[in-house]
Amino acid sequence: MKKYGHLAILGCLIIASCDTKKTEIKITITKKELMEAGAKTIENMQTAYKGEKTATAKYEAFSKKAEDEGFHNIALLYKAVSRAESIHAANHKVVIEDAGANVPIIIPDYKVKTTRENLSDDVKGEAYEATTMYPNFLNAAATANNQMAIVSLTYAMKTEVKHNIFFEQALKDINSKKLSSLPTKYFVCPACGDTYATNAPNHCDFSLTEREKFIVFQ
Repeated sequence: MKKYGHLAILGCLIIASCDTKKTEIKITITKKELMEAGAKTIENMQTAYKGEKTATAKYEAFSKKAEDEGFHNIALLYKAVSRAESIHAANHKVVIEDAGANVPIIIPDYKVKTTRENLSDDVKGEAYEATTMYPNFLNAAATANNQMAIVSLTYAMKTEVKHNIFFEQALKDINSKKLSSLPTKYFVCPACGDTYATNAPNHCDFSLTEREKFIVFQ
């Protein structure tokens, strides 16, 4: 790992004046701040890893519950999302290991309720991860200039946004009893967990992975 003194971490803001002169505004942080951000980033990665491992197991259980209740298309959604979360966990693990830190041992803790209740909880959970948890973790990773963490966290955050939309639609449909409108096919990118419903592009929007490599659920 490289040792840093006082270092300019973030880029500069270029301000063009009327005479075309440019002024650079540099944001610097101290070595102590950099080390603190680095430690916080790994702590965040461990937290994210725990969350994704728990989500992997939880959504697999929710898939079985949905199938038992006769909601096959919702079961399919949960199965695809579970796989996506497992990919996020694997990516986070790589970042943790690369930093020489301990990968947490996870015993997933969750409760299986009715599918409607599960969806309601998951809409809230995915929204929190997409709008609060991952953005905060990304801020720390950017300060630490941990590029691997930034990539892994970004993949997860962007995918959780899509998962939240899927769960919101499923909850809306189960409440209105129009389950026939739910997708019957999902694609999951093996590199980043990006999830597509019904159709998928030739390359992943996030990782550029070829469509031929996508994991299909139908």
